Amino acid sequence: MMYKLTLLCYRIYMKFEVSHTDRSVIIALGTKEKEEKIPQSQLQMPDDDFFANAPREDLISFAKQAAFRALESIAAEEVMATKLALIISLLNGRADVRCAQSSEKDLDLFSEDLQIIEDENRLLLPLPQEVIDTQIKKPHYSRKELSGYHNVAEKIYTLDEEEIRILQESGFKVRDLGEDVSEFYQIINAVICVKVKRKKYAIREIATGEDSIITVKADPRFLPKTKVGDIFLGDACYKKYALHIPFNRYSQSLKLDGCNLSRQDFDRYHLQIYERLHNMEFLFEKKAKTSEVLYIDEVPTVTQKSKKKKNYIWIFNNNEFAWYRYFEGRGGEDPLSNFRTYKGYCMTDAYSSYPAYLHEATLCICLAHCRRRYIDYRKVTGSEADVKIPLDYFGQIYHEDGKLRDMYRSGEISEEEFFTRRNAICLPILEELKTWCTNCADTGYKRSIPLKRAVTYTLNNWNRIENIFQTAKIELDNNRSERLVKVIKLGSKNWITNGSEDGAKASSLMYSILETAKMYNLNPRDYLSYVFMKGGECIDWEISTEDLEPLMPWNVTQQDLSIVTDEYKFLAQNMLSTEEYEARMAKINSASI
Repeated sequence: MMYKLTLLCYRIYMKFEVSHTDRSVIIALGTKEKEEKIPQSQLQMPDDDFFANAPREDLISFAKQAAFRALESIAAEEVMATKLALIISLLNGRADVRCAQSSEKDLDLFSEDLQIIEDENRLLLPLPQEVIDTQIKKPHYSRKELSGYHNVAEKIYTLDEEEIRILQESGFKVRDLGEDVSEFYQIINAVICVKVKRKKYAIREIATGEDSIITVKADPRFLPKTKVGDIFLGDACYKKYALHIPFNRYSQSLKLDGCNLSRQDFDRYHLQIYERLHNMEFLFEKKAKTSEVLYIDEVPTVTQKSKKKKNYIWIFNNNEFAWYRYFEGRGGEDPLSNFRTYKGYCMTDAYSSYPAYLHEATLCICLAHCRRRYIDYRKVTGSEADVKIPLDYFGQIYHEDGKLRDMYRSGEISEEEFFTRRNAICLPILEELKTWCTNCADTGYKRSIPLKRAVTYTLNNWNRIENIFQTAKIELDNNRSERLVKVIKLGSKNWITNGSEDGAKASSLMYSILETAKMYNLNPRDYLSYVFMKGGECIDWEISTEDLEPLMPWNVTQQDLSIVTDEYKFLAQNMLSTEEYEARMAKINSASI
């Protein structure tokens, strides 16, 4: 808590504060003038006991008098000037400076053995015992250190020679006491034009005298003969598919810096990316077919000029990959026909296409979907009494599975122990749930259609519920897929429809790349740039699966992305302002004439 007072002294505003905590004094002088004067005051220097034990009111009174006296006297006594050097800012009122008087001896700021302690919480004046006894210590939360930056810029604020001279002529000694350092993030929209200059050389074969010209080869770009480099391309795709910024908004933001890339340019680049990378689809499919567990879901989308009002994006995923696939309709033949011989576990909803095509897979039903039917009953009727028992059963199963699965993931128990302990607890609860549902069906569902819908859904899919507990590898629900669906929904809110079928397929592949990269803790933006930089080295326009395999997220480490950060550093160290570059080129051209 601070005592604050603002007053006028010799046409200058003076801000004056006393802290209740350490009883230190802050005085700052402003620059506004007023034709008022305060009568001259007499001041005697008190002893050290005064500073150590004086009450707040006396400190305030003395601080006022000290400030008045310092202003009135140009050549103040050296001791007084020294004591006020920390608490009075005479230069344009720019700073509030804190001063605390030692209770043991006068503080000599110009002593050669003076030690500067950078501890804001250290009290230079002792507190009264009653204050110490009643003071409640607040927890100190330190701010996290800044990280993730590639460049550092310093702003150094010092007294210039003229300001130091004014202080010295006013009777003050000036000594450098170090510096106070703070830091913060800053960002600039630096659109860099990279000029690629390939040197040409004339060579002559000595034996034959034949002349020829060679040109040094430049690093290839992923999209040659376009306006964008690989890092720019990675940034644009990341902002659209991870941050959900449409290309037209991205283009508008670039125009603020004078960059003349249009939405149509980005749309064209987007389709060209898919043309080069579409063989990644086969690698994702291979990954899916060799997985022990698959989570599958579908989400509607809208594509312009499509024959159907609703189109669908299917998501095949587990904890190792996320594969988004676009199809014109919801029919399962196209997305599921390639998985007829798949023999793993599949977590899905009750959509009929799954059992129609996944003949050899062990189908599991999402428990969250089952539970949701009972939640819907509660919402419709406004009563929980009739569904409290099944909801409690679901809650117990989720609680026990979650607790044991956390222990399994942390390494406290093995997979086999998790499976045994989980089933020992959950299977009896599951049997009680089945008994309750059967009894409810036998008694006519209490004449409630919402309750009938919930119980029927549970009993019709009971075999698939039991399949969940045949392995420890599969989770209780399909929430993993629900989270991956969310990125599609967020994108749809920003660009509403897909412009074409090819555009929808290109978007699906981009979602697959980004979401899978996140699973391996790769920086998704840098990973995209890495794929483009490495993919640019391939001669064929359609990059083969053999060349793409090393670029898949599960084959890339964070260390591999260092080529992207190295490019960042190169650009930061070598970029010049347009004016500097033109001046340098003019100098070179004039020298060559």
